[in-house]
Amino acid sequence: MQFSPPPRRAAPALLAVFTLLTACGGDDDAMAAALAPDCTALRQLVLPNTVMLQALRVEAGAASAEGVALPAHCLLQGEIEPRTGVNGVRYSVGFELRLPLQWNGRFHFQGGGGVDGVLRPAYGTLRAGVTPALAQGAAVVSSDMGHTGTSTRDASFGADPQARLDWGYQAMDKVTLLSKTVIARFYGQGPRWSYYIGSSGGGRQGMMMAQRFPAHFDGIVSGAPILEQHLAQVSSMQMLQAFTAIAPRNASGQPILSRSFSDDDLKLIAAGVLRRCDALDGAADGLIEDYPACQYDVAELQCTGAKDASCLSAQQVDAFTRVMAGPRNSAGTLLYPGAPWDTGIGEPEWRSDQIGTATGPVPNSRKYTNESIRMVFMTPPAPGFDYLKFNFDKDPASMLASASFSATNSTDYAGFKARQGKQIVYMGLSDYLVNPSGVNRWYRALVQAQGGVEATRSFVRLFNVPGMAHSDGGRSLDIFDPVTAIHDWVEKGVAPDHLRATGTSFPGRERPICAWPQIARYSGSGSVDAFNSFVCRNP
Repeated sequence: MQFSPPPRRAAPALLAVFTLLTACGGDDDAMAAALAPDCTALRQLVLPNTVMLQALRVEAGAASAEGVALPAHCLLQGEIEPRTGVNGVRYSVGFELRLPLQWNGRFHFQGGGGVDGVLRPAYGTLRAGVTPALAQGAAVVSSDMGHTGTSTRDASFGADPQARLDWGYQAMDKVTLLSKTVIARFYGQGPRWSYYIGSSGGGRQGMMMAQRFPAHFDGIVSGAPILEQHLAQVSSMQMLQAFTAIAPRNASGQPILSRSFSDDDLKLIAAGVLRRCDALDGAADGLIEDYPACQYDVAELQCTGAKDASCLSAQQVDAFTRVMAGPRNSAGTLLYPGAPWDTGIGEPEWRSDQIGTATGPVPNSRKYTNESIRMVFMTPPAPGFDYLKFNFDKDPASMLASASFSATNSTDYAGFKARQGKQIVYMGLSDYLVNPSGVNRWYRALVQAQGGVEATRSFVRLFNVPGMAHSDGGRSLDIFDPVTAIHDWVEKGVAPDHLRATGTSFPGRERPICAWPQIARYSGSGSVDAFNSFVCRNP
């Protein structure tokens, strides 16, 4: 068996691991005696408030992820703090930990998604272009974050105060400490490097670890982080109300949200944005690289006569313009920034997220069917709340309390810097589910709080991906590897100035995704599909 050398530094989180081992009754000899390779011995571990449910050996090639065969490893599943909560519902912090028999010294926490509630296989997967961490030899853990749901959109746990806290941040801490304890007991030593890797809800979790538990991880990747839903969901309310108000009605007088804009209407807007902004980076190639300079007035598409597929009605122009500008209260105060103009407006993801495809009066868009607004981000939970009656003067206050356990928009990174941690944040500029403007606003505030761009880039770097939807997809170059980049930054001191990207939307094209504030600009010669034809420069 292959084990890593001892850790280079004794982080506070690792000290906590050995404190916990001692509290469990272990002595020095017990701690030194590794359990590996006996997978079944893990079932016999006795840890406070923890039930070990399953411990077995998985042979090499018996499982695969992302088309990659996984090595021989131990699979451990269990529960932390099982209890009966509100309405007699059973809760626990479920976890799955996979321990390779040939270990490279790394520990990866695989972030979740949505509002969790599902225990995903701990393979260490993230996105296309990334080799699963378990296949590379890392120990990997996943968690349901404190509750069991019917899907990652089931927000019914919001009725239980402790489940809210576990989902918000406490489960991540509990699972991290337990995982490091088990790793130390199994291999005879703790991880040399610890990473939190996630996107969407998992991206938020990674940011939470950097901000609230900065000693736990050396490196963090946060993709499409849902960092401030107590504020951002106000934009969802605005969109639903504005587009429902102009939607055609059925025979009973009920609005059909999905028909507020046809596919032709949306493609018309996307084409207008592309026409205005595509060449700002020096090349008209279907990608808007110079996103800071992209502004568009949809009024140029307004019909001068009858509405047809070549133009937008005055009502459509007004509603779309207001939504893209961001929600305001009756005093005109901006409550959240508007989304950036990008090509994603014409892609299927935009429709799915915003207005859906339902032909009846009950919408099926992701924002309309998002129960987490009612059950998690409103305090107290409001299961019957009508989003179309959201009051922009009074109701935003009902969202603010949830920030105490869910928000990750802090600019206090003192602890993470002291730990010498590194973080990569990436964001699709056509992510209308999260709104990249909010993530970019947070990063600009971080830069200001940390003393400038270079000081901030020494520990956190932001990468904006033109055309990319939520986590991936869209008409974009969305195949890239931030995980190898974070490994190299942490373990070799090589900070990423760009991520090398390809994508099925543009076959044969390769291009840098530049670290903020730089953008990829055409050099003036060479194919627009060639990597070296674009350079990272300040806008």
